[in-house]
Parts: sequence; structure tokens; C-alpha cells
Amino acid sequence: MPTNDHEQVVATLRNQTMTDFEVIVVDDATLDICEARNAGIEAAVADTVALTDDDCRPPHDWIAQVNEALSDDVVCVEGSVEGGRTYHGEGLYVGCNLAFDRETALSAGGFRSEYAGWRDDTEFGWRMESYGTCRYDPNVAMFHPDRPRAIIDDRKEARLRREYPSRYQERIVPDTTVGRVNDWLWRRGVWNAVDRVRYAGGRR
Repeated sequence: MPTNDHEQVVATLRNQTMTDFEVIVVDDATLDICEARNAGIEAAVADTVALTDDDCRPPHDWIAQVNEALSDDVVCVEGSVEGGRTYHGEGLYVGCNLAFDRETALSAGGFRSEYAGWRDDTEFGWRMESYGTCRYDPNVAMFHPDRPRAIIDDRKEARLRREYPSRYQERIVPDTTVGRVNDWLWRRGVWNAVDRVRYAGGRR
């Protein structure tokens, strides 16, 4: 990972259409991703926290769209993701484009390190649903240039299924034959291998 990734993200945030916000960069060299995110939430002074990753590029209106999407009765908003990975609001709360009410997140206990690196964002979002309205807003968009760095952790996947059986069945287990085949291939690392070949030679 290039050492200046976070600098590129900060550069894009300097060109936002909205200017009244703070940027917190957390060095996760000695922290897991959940500890890093929780440190950022605790350090924030604003009522709303919006998360992205160092390998993402926020559009110029990202902050403005987050501000629009989080109203008084909404505690968490997930947005769309395009690029090396795509996401269109399946109730899985992708962490590279997630915004929420800070006090609610603290009350919910923040991100759990038991899921660090796999499904930590999904588990956080599902827990936030117990505290208020959570929704998807396609206008809160994020560009993720490269394929995700995360790899499947079967133990954490099984834990999520055990702790949230209904949501897991509804949102993750596919309900079509094609979906079940794709899911089977994904869980056995086939699509990860395809991506490694597809992206061989470096970042896009």
C-alpha cells in the first residue's frame, strides 16, 4: 500500500463543496481496524461521523450528501460504492462509505474487535439498527478504485451468522440458484483467485 494513500484522500476532501467539517486521520499501524475507527469516533467533535478508507476517493459532494442524508430520526446511513468493488445498499453497511450519529455509535459500543478485518462494519450497522433508523442513500456515493484488501475469515463469518441468524439469512444467504453458486465459489476463494489474476501487475 503506498504510504501517501491517506494524503490523496485528504486532498480530495479539501475540494469538497461543503467546507464546515473536520478530517481525522488515524494511524492504524499498531491498531486493528475497529480500534482505529473507535479512536476516530472518540476524537471527533462533530455530531456526525462519516467513514472512508485510505484506498477510496470521495466525490466532491460526499460531505454535503452525508449532511443531507442524516436527519434527526436517522442514526446511520450507508452509501453506494463503485470501482474495484461495488455496493448498492444490501443492508451490509460497507465501512468505506458509512455515516452515523456519533453519540449513538458510542452508546452502541462502537466497532467490535472480535470482527476486525471481516464483517466489522456489517456487525456495527446491524447493531446500530437497534438504536434507530438506518437506511441506504444512493446519493452518498464513494469511489473505490481497487479491489478490496480483505479476505474471507470463516470463523468471523460463522460468528456473525450465529449472533444475527435472521439478518444473516435475509441479507447474506442468496435466494436464487445463480446466487447460491456464486456464493459457493466466493466462500471457497475462487473469486479472490480470479481477482488476483485480473489485477496482476499492480493497481488499476
